Amino acid sequence: MIVLNKKGFKLPRVDRDTFIFLVRSGLDYDRAQGVYSVKNCNNIEKLTETIAKILNVDEVSFALTCALCGKDVSCPDCKYLDLCATKYLPFQCVCPECLKQGRTFSES
Repeated sequence: MIVLNKKGFKLPRVDRDTFIFLVRSGLDYDRAQGVYSVKNCNNIEKLTETIAKILNVDEVSFALTCALCGKDVSCPDCKYLDLCATKYLPFQCVCPECLKQGRTFSES
């Protein structure tokens, strides 16, 4: 599995139709830097499948951001992965450190 940063990641050059599909499915492309980023998550499952095929890997996920401290959180490392309803989605989560410290949203 490859974990990508939703704010910016590179892909190998793709054909025109694949590029159009990626952009229409929710990715943004910065031509100056040659970097993709997640613009919206409406078609995230199809996007991750397509990106996995492009990268020739079994599975792709995006790093989440901790809603309390702002650090990146990786789904594959989470002990709650089997119970999670939003796994592998580029939304916010709570990192293990904040969970361990018992931090709350009112403290952040």
